[in-house]
Amino acid sequence: MKQIFLFLTALLFTCCSSDIEMKAETTSANHGKTLVAYYSYTGNCRSIVTELTNQIEADVVEITPVDKSQKYEENGYAIGTALLNAIKANPNDASSYPAIDPVTVSLSDYQNIIVVTPLWWSQMAAIMQTYLFGAGSQMVDKSFSMIVSSASSGISGVVSDAKRLVPETSWMGDALWINNSNRRNTASLIEEWLKTLNFTEGQTTMQPRMLWLKSCSRHLSV
Repeated sequence: MKQIFLFLTALLFTCCSSDIEMKAETTSANHGKTLVAYYSYTGNCRSIVTELTNQIEADVVEITPVDKSQKYEENGYAIGTALLNAIKANPNDASSYPAIDPVTVSLSDYQNIIVVTPLWWSQMAAIMQTYLFGAGSQMVDKSFSMIVSSASSGISGVVSDAKRLVPETSWMGDALWINNSNRRNTASLIEEWLKTLNFTEGQTTMQPRMLWLKSCSRHLSV
């Protein structure tokens, strides 16, 4: 009888241990995962994301505006400037931000977030601001970094926008600035930049895997 009791106790302990190990493995599977969120109007940011995901293992989501007919640069960038001014006037009002297509990616599945965005008149592109305004509360305690694409303007205003929109994230390192003067060196710039980032444990570099979580818009990839 005693032997049967000891056998059942050992069996129960083994089953419980297996459950604990399985739960730990499931948690570990999500720990350190990286998501790259990007918006691209001219295609430059899309090219940056392609190179980035040749160098790290990450899932990718494209942020797209509901209105894809807008030509933000027309009439001296009048439309783009109007969008930025609306945000600046009421940054805490959701109606100030241009509408974007629904993003169904669950940020709870990721610990590291890398945003790739264009610069518009020394500010973050309005479309990406919309995404971060809505997703900022889900990025609490996440590890965050950013790549900014511009023609020649410095990116300090874009970094300020990011810190306003996602104030409770932990920056993995400085934002990377890719512009027209260094764009041909994108691969090496990203390689060196990644070495400076403090990824949450579990991130693996130099293992390409690109999962497009949202259909890429050909309209914006010019």
